Amino acid sequence: MSIAASPSAPAAPDDLVAPFSLDNAPVRGRIARLGPGALDPILRRHDYPRPVAMLLGEALTLAALVGSLLKTEGRLVVQAQGEGPAPLLVAEHSAGGLRGYARLAEGAAAKLANANRLPPAELLGAGNLVLTLDLGADTNPYQGVVPLEGATLAACAETYFRASEQTETGIKLTVGEVISGDAPQLWRAGGVLMQRLASDQARGDTGEDWNRASLLFATLRDEELIDPDLPADRLLYRLFHEEGARMDAPASLEDRCTCNEERLTAVMRRFPREELRELVEPDGKLHARCQFCSRAYLIAPETVGA
Repeated sequence: MSIAASPSAPAAPDDLVAPFSLDNAPVRGRIARLGPGALDPILRRHDYPRPVAMLLGEALTLAALVGSLLKTEGRLVVQAQGEGPAPLLVAEHSAGGLRGYARLAEGAAAKLANANRLPPAELLGAGNLVLTLDLGADTNPYQGVVPLEGATLAACAETYFRASEQTETGIKLTVGEVISGDAPQLWRAGGVLMQRLASDQARGDTGEDWNRASLLFATLRDEELIDPDLPADRLLYRLFHEEGARMDAPASLEDRCTCNEERLTAVMRRFPREELRELVEPDGKLHARCQFCSRAYLIAPETVGA
């Protein structure tokens, strides 16, 4: 059921992604808000330098926005890879669950300790942004690649949609730490993705209406996207009330890793036995740690053929 966003609408919770549309413009899209349940635990767990945490937060928000566009259940992976201080960044969305991590080059943490937000190409190095849709074991993943040439991750993603999907797309991503009253400081993120609907006989030429909506979209400020006192439905009303903004029911987002011991042991059984034996620790166990959630596993060597 669709509801019209208005100043009197009930406040929407954090950690959500919701579809929206405009009555008076050829626009459909998604809005996402990440906070104490879907973003802050991931970034606190890894304690990355600030620019790395901000870029990973943007990637997680992008994964939630794009993943929610899917009409079938699947895993959407946003991956940025280069040769810079943080040469690898991965964010995943699957059925409302988010997980992500970044890899730092040796000595990068000290070099980035006093830095703030950095362009993707400067942080990751010359490389690519890769979006992968994995629908399961019986299907081939769909993958799109675009160079990391934009000033922001959002700009790189816009280029991806124009090149791979031939769809006019506007994307805004913001990440920051917010203090709200007596509550502890939390990482928060917000994002909006809007796309132009194609012209047809009923709509006619949608170019002028799209341009008008794009001008309104350009007025969206970073602080509005992460303001805990400005829920998603009210933000859409503030931004597009002249165009008749309508937000559908939101889907929840959460910090959720898909790692488990069964999957880990299945992977380790593919390793050469000699290599596994060399990895056995003095306590007689194989020690493994998930890169995403940092969960530690103690594996008995005999369970993986070692």
